[in-house]
Amino acid sequence: GRSDHNLLQVMDLSISYRFSLICTFLLVVCAGFSPIGHYGRRELLKFYSSSASEGEGEVMLPPPVDFSNAFVSKEVISFHHTCIKTRDIVAAIKFYGILGFRLDRKFMLPGSVRAAWMKHAQNPSQKLEFIEIPKWNLNESPGSRLQAIDVLDPKYYRILGYNHIALDVTDSMRAKNMTSLCDWISDLNQTSISVYNKHIQSALRCKETAIGQSIYDLAMIRDPDGCLVEFVHYKTEFENEMLPDW
Repeated sequence: GRSDHNLLQVMDLSISYRFSLICTFLLVVCAGFSPIGHYGRRELLKFYSSSASEGEGEVMLPPPVDFSNAFVSKEVISFHHTCIKTRDIVAAIKFYGILGFRLDRKFMLPGSVRAAWMKHAQNPSQKLEFIEIPKWNLNESPGSRLQAIDVLDPKYYRILGYNHIALDVTDSMRAKNMTSLCDWISDLNQTSISVYNKHIQSALRCKETAIGQSIYDLAMIRDPDGCLVEFVHYKTEFENEMLPDW
């Protein structure tokens, strides 16, 4: 009768619920055995929990975008430089010198503003420009020191625009017979101490992550103005097929 029908519905829901739990368990176990499983689960939980805490409910990703026929200009254009504003151009030049950049030229901008270009000693096509904000224009209160926005701070997560510069240290680590990015940064810190008696400020500890099918170790430090500099170390390719990207 009707009670038997309701019982069958409850049993059907119970079976479906148990099946979904089993699938979830298998997904978690499989992720745990992948080289990026732990990081992926942690970041996924962080992503969903942050969205839920903001009252956005279930996260809905937009449908995949097909770029196979996207327009790409044939103009002959090359990347020239990245510009960084600094409160102390001398300190900036010293810091980036530790990262392999060599002073290329110094020049003045209108308003008696000091500026400089640096080129990487091993790859001169990689250039940085520094523009010093004059002390009288910083408006720093006594005892304070103006710093770049900390884009790793959650309260600035929605700030758009440039986030960081990234340097590939894979070849440098290979030349030093190093396999640990943390050890490489520690070695860099010792160089900074021996040359300038200053420690390098860590912003993000070494961690393994996946970018597409590639697996990298990455870490971040801060320059004298608080700008983020990321180091990436290529490790290997992820053999298993990844989920479709966006």
